[in-house]
Amino acid sequence: MTSFEAPAPRRAWSAATPFVVTGLASITAGGLISALTASAPSRHTAWLVAYLVLVVGVAQIAIGAGQAGLARRPITDAWLTLELLTFNVGNVLVVIGTLLYRPPLVDGGGTLLGIGLILFLAGVRGSEASWWARHLYRILIAFLIVSIVIGLVLAQLRDA
Repeated sequence: MTSFEAPAPRRAWSAATPFVVTGLASITAGGLISALTASAPSRHTAWLVAYLVLVVGVAQIAIGAGQAGLARRPITDAWLTLELLTFNVGNVLVVIGTLLYRPPLVDGGGTLLGIGLILFLAGVRGSEASWWARHLYRILIAFLIVSIVIGLVLAQLRDA
């Protein structure tokens, strides 16, 4: 394959699989937590359910599938693993740090999430997809980065 050929569709979309599987598992976990705590909801469980569903689930599926569809070249397994680890370890740290009131864990998790999002952006560099698809993907990444910054500030203010 030359550098001007698009990746084979099957290989390109298989790159989304780990993000789709992890995202669907997170959405399912969020639903289960919601069902288990419905009789006595708390602010923490409501936040956890929303975070699992929207960030760890929906956002992960969107950025993983977006990258698979936009990537100019096949994404290596090492790159996918690095993205998967930075994004999901970051999410684990944010969840643990938030639930245990440990702002340094939230900060570390937010930093890893930011690094993961930068990796996702780099994974689609040079994409020849349509203008709107490339910009929609960038807008999603920018929205998530801004959300991380806001979340980190709120985590610090909550402890102040």
